[in-house]
Amino acid sequence: MDKSIRKMAVIGAGTMGAAIAACGARAGLDVVLMVRGKGSESGSDRAAKAVDTILKTGEMKGSDEARIRAGFFCADMQKDAACLRDCDLIIEAVAEDLSIKQSTAAFLFANAGEDTIIGTNTSNISIASIAEGMDDARQRRFLGIHFFNPVRYMDLVELIGSGRTDEAILKRVETLINDRFGKTPIRCKDSPGFIANRIGSMALTSIMNATVDAGYGFAEADALTGDMIFRPKQGAFKLLDLVGLDISVHTVDYMAGADIPEYEKPFRNRPPVLYDITSRGYLGNKTGSGFYLKKKGAKGTERFVWDYAKGEYIPLSRPAPASLAEVKDKAVRLRGLLAGDYPETPFLRRVVLEPLWLAMMNADEISYDFRDIDAAMRGGYNWIKGPFELCDLLGAKDVLSLMEKQGLEPPAWAKEKIEKDGGFYAGAAPRAAVYLQIEDAGSVIMENKDAALCDLGDGIALFTLRTKANTYTTPAAQLMLAAAEEVERSEAFRAMVVCNPGANLGAGANLYEVAAAIEAGQFDLLEKSVEEFQRANLKLKYLKKPVVVAAKGQALGGSAELMLHAGCVVAHQELYAGLVEMGVGLVPSGGGCAELLFRATQGLQYGQMARILAEIDALVLPIAQAKYSMSAEEALKNAYLRRGDLIIAKADSLLSQAKATAIRLADACWRPPVKGTVTAAGESGYTHLMATVNVMLSGRMMTPYDAVIVEKLARIFSGGDALAGEQVTEEDILFEERKAFMDLSRNEKTLERIKGMVMTGKPVRN
Repeated sequence: MDKSIRKMAVIGAGTMGAAIAACGARAGLDVVLMVRGKGSESGSDRAAKAVDTILKTGEMKGSDEARIRAGFFCADMQKDAACLRDCDLIIEAVAEDLSIKQSTAAFLFANAGEDTIIGTNTSNISIASIAEGMDDARQRRFLGIHFFNPVRYMDLVELIGSGRTDEAILKRVETLINDRFGKTPIRCKDSPGFIANRIGSMALTSIMNATVDAGYGFAEADALTGDMIFRPKQGAFKLLDLVGLDISVHTVDYMAGADIPEYEKPFRNRPPVLYDITSRGYLGNKTGSGFYLKKKGAKGTERFVWDYAKGEYIPLSRPAPASLAEVKDKAVRLRGLLAGDYPETPFLRRVVLEPLWLAMMNADEISYDFRDIDAAMRGGYNWIKGPFELCDLLGAKDVLSLMEKQGLEPPAWAKEKIEKDGGFYAGAAPRAAVYLQIEDAGSVIMENKDAALCDLGDGIALFTLRTKANTYTTPAAQLMLAAAEEVERSEAFRAMVVCNPGANLGAGANLYEVAAAIEAGQFDLLEKSVEEFQRANLKLKYLKKPVVVAAKGQALGGSAELMLHAGCVVAHQELYAGLVEMGVGLVPSGGGCAELLFRATQGLQYGQMARILAEIDALVLPIAQAKYSMSAEEALKNAYLRRGDLIIAKADSLLSQAKATAIRLADACWRPPVKGTVTAAGESGYTHLMATVNVMLSGRMMTPYDAVIVEKLARIFSGGDALAGEQVTEEDILFEERKAFMDLSRNEKTLERIKGMVMTGKPVRN
């Protein structure tokens, strides 16, 4: 049995190296971050600075800093080489230069243990070329381990053997990446750019050249190259700014000179606009300017876009809607635009079809299975649909016909497969399901238009939403209450799991529903809805069978309140939880204030009033600023999670882990919590909180209406009309939540905030 990887070293403390090392420490590995000294500064000091930067201001900000630091040892290449000997894995993340990588690999093999696995984080360079000259024993434990930037958030890690890499070595690294890092490892063939960069770089090059050829501005092109074509929403040029234009130049240069087939070379033309803008020092977000520019002006933040014809930035304006904008189904719209004769058709045919064609042409050269190309593009470039998935969605036969009209002759294997099966996935053997998915839930027990209760098997029920963005509506809250009651009385179920589809647990209450009720003057109906949500959450909390919430992505507002009332939470490590109702002019009213107050102050007595005030301060200020956690670790620190909750690295395993946890709790004879009371801070607490509000108001850290809302929070968290030291119940605090919510809902400024959020997705500061 192969031993697990427990100690890892990373060579190089640049953006990638520091991030890989930090993610390893976050995963619980012992990590050596090693760098060469420079001038009078030692390598260990340089590594320590890199750790400070990535934790304080870099991509690991908001993660568990103490835990990550505890796993680090910062080392100097010249002085501390001996510490590499007991490492199970070493990853070099040095400059993307063949000779530097070869010399670094030689240094590592000379100082590492005989069984140490050596990996290179190259994004393009052939693994075999780096391994050239190594003896067979070294080549067997050498491979490419290509992380994507930003390491913390990108799911894909490409694994590339040298041609001689031992299968057992590949499996050990694959297990580490999947289980500990929580990412998706995909094996690639050792070809230029591997999978994701091979297809992704060509797609971006295609867009840059096509944009100029069509005479489009960059903002116009971004409107056509985002989710309209099932790629990242921001569009190609905003994405290029985010990644860094210097990195794009490097990739374009490498691929233009790489050993690639003749049919591919015409699609590797270096885009003049990219070289022009980078020659001026505009490298994207890292330098503050790229294809786009933001700067402070007299009226606040002003946005500009680069005009390549004028050679200057011009004010950014919203592009006109594309043709067929009235068609809501994105697949139907894209099909129509590609097949039709609209102004955008020539541009879209080029930027959509060229990468699809290249993926078909190169499938055998770059991958072991064409489905891995789809997974790589989703995980490494955040495409919504991979090339073959998109081809099937648009109609595979129609896509091939359009390619031929464009002069792109599809390969024989693609033609044969589509002729035989009608599409790429229609006849493809399904991959074995590794993790339980919501779609795998069994029969529906009860449902309405917004939610459903299903049978997950093994005596576990699943409650799931069906609303847009997983928002909570009145019908959803009603079904959640009915579902909880059904699970409690049914002999068929011993526990319930709550898990929603998509990337997020949910965005809270349905603001359209709230705004409609306010505008119609249906305040009694609105208050009843609030009370129903409170009742549903309390039912979950005190259910006589365990309730486990699978929490991922955003858990905001009402969704965070749902999570707070669960018996246990299984959370993905990238959980962004918070009570953010302040942004829409309201206060949390689904029991979130009550639950946080009880978690923080239960057991504290009147003689501990200073502690009670400090705890209330720590709860109210984040809510007053509409803050949310930047990780599950931070959610734990902020009391949205508890010590008994589970934080996992692999998002795909969330539902499986939640079900397993529910079974474990049921087997352990679950007992619900006992209702209790807490000591009210009373008028002293209210006065204390309002003093803070006045300081923030005078310092212009909040608007006058912010202060109105926070005054309501101060009243809730101090116990309403209760005297200092008086014992208050959950129901007392829930009453104060409802009262504050209804008072604010009658204020026109709250309606302004709700409408602003609905229309723009951004808070209105009125």
